Amino acid sequence: MPTALRGFSHITGGGIAENTARVIPENLSAIYDRSTWSLPVEMEFMARIGGVPQADMERTWNAGIGMVAVLAPDSADLALASLAARGMKAWVAGVISTTTGSGPRSTLEGAYRGR
Repeated sequence: MPTALRGFSHITGGGIAENTARVIPENLSAIYDRSTWSLPVEMEFMARIGGVPQADMERTWNAGIGMVAVLAPDSADLALASLAARGMKAWVAGVISTTTGSGPRSTLEGAYRGR
């Protein structure tokens, strides 16, 4: 049976995209769907008051995601159920796909889910 867990990324300075790109092979790209989570109200406030553009905010802050687990697709449901049973919030935030060319290795797409 193939290993279900492919990698972890602790999302700290550098944001989601940069930290995730470090843990996936060169021929892969992470594509996050912002609509799967809400930006924390504190980050919305800091961005608004400080006039921080979304791209800068996402390169600097974690946008509410503290850790990313990269899993085999057929392991996602089991991982989500296991985490929920332990009282941990988790969701599928995107996909990993093969990449061609020199485009970004990790991107965030769509709009954040509203409150």
